[in-house]
Amino acid sequence: MLKIQTWTKNEILRKVSEPIKTQELDKYIKLGREMIKYVKNPDNHGVGLAAPQIWENKRLIAVSLLKTRDDDTFQTIMMINPEILEHSSDCEIEGEGCLSVPWEKWNVERYKSLKLKYVDENKKEKVVILSWVSARIVQHEIDHLDGILFVDKVIKK
Repeated sequence: MLKIQTWTKNEILRKVSEPIKTQELDKYIKLGREMIKYVKNPDNHGVGLAAPQIWENKRLIAVSLLKTRDDDTFQTIMMINPEILEHSSDCEIEGEGCLSVPWEKWNVERYKSLKLKYVDENKKEKVVILSWVSARIVQHEIDHLDGILFVDKVIKK
C-alpha cells in the first residue's frame, strides 16, 4: 500500500530526482504499476503521482491522460525518466491540487501542449505530444521530479 507524504514531512519533494538506470528498470516498473493502481483508485482523488511523493527519489510518474476534465475513456500510464522536449508558447492558468498538499487548490500557469520523451513499462522509448489537461498533469508531475511543488507556481488573479 502506497502512502503519500505531505510537503511538510517529505524532504525528498524538494530534491531533484535521479534518473532510473537500465539495470533498475524492473524494480521501478513494478513500483510504477503500484502507482498506477493508486492513481486509478477513485477513493484517492488523484490524476497523477510522482515517485518522490512516496519517498522514492527517482524519475518515475504515473499519470492519467485525460482529454478533458470529464473524459472517462482515459488511460493511466507510467513514464520513466520523462523529459519535455518542446512546449507551446501558449499557456493557460487553471486551478490545480496535489496529493502532497491536501485539500488545497490554486491557480497555476502551464503550457497548453508539449512534446515529451519517456520510457514505458515495456522498456520502450516513446515520444508523444500532449495537450490541455494531459499536458497540465504531466507538467505538474515532472515538477515533482525537479523538486518543485505547485504552490511554488501559484498565480494570483
